[in-house]
Amino acid sequence: MQADYGTLQLNYLDPNAVHFCRQGETIAMTSDDGQSYPRVVLRNCFPMDRDSRYLSVRDATSEDYDEIGIIQDYRDLPEADREAVATEIALFYFVPRISRVRSLKNEFGFLYWEVDSDKGPLEFVMRDNVIHYVRPVGPDHYMLIDVNRARYEIMDLSALDKRDQKLVRRYLSL
Repeated sequence: MQADYGTLQLNYLDPNAVHFCRQGETIAMTSDDGQSYPRVVLRNCFPMDRDSRYLSVRDATSEDYDEIGIIQDYRDLPEADREAVATEIALFYFVPRISRVRSLKNEFGFLYWEVDSDKGPLEFVMRDNVIHYVRPVGPDHYMLIDVNRARYEIMDLSALDKRDQKLVRRYLSL
């Protein structure tokens, strides 16, 4: 089904006519009309919502990652397809939430973090260019991006203890 919004055309994919399967580290898609995509990427159109609605399906074999279409809600897919998509989303949107800052230091233009998170203790390194690697999401809510482009989240800076808040505010110029 296509929706036309002026010059923008959205191609909504029928959850009963597309099929997804994991192949090693990638995910493939086929459709009932005979189209086959050996590698696709799935991106949430609204990533901060962490909602399963509106997933953009893109052809990973094309240079520009051309959009194939949008799945309005992947939970409408048959179970095997839904599981493949859920695994892919979980891998891409793996974002630990920081609950404590054990150590934070700046050396030679890099910030070295040791933290506790909802995924356990972690260590990561960020460039100290706050403008490019710290994203405000909401009041006292921040997304941190490390040198490997992995993401970490501080859901509520004011909920951290006073020492941690002071460290984070000092090094991130908040």
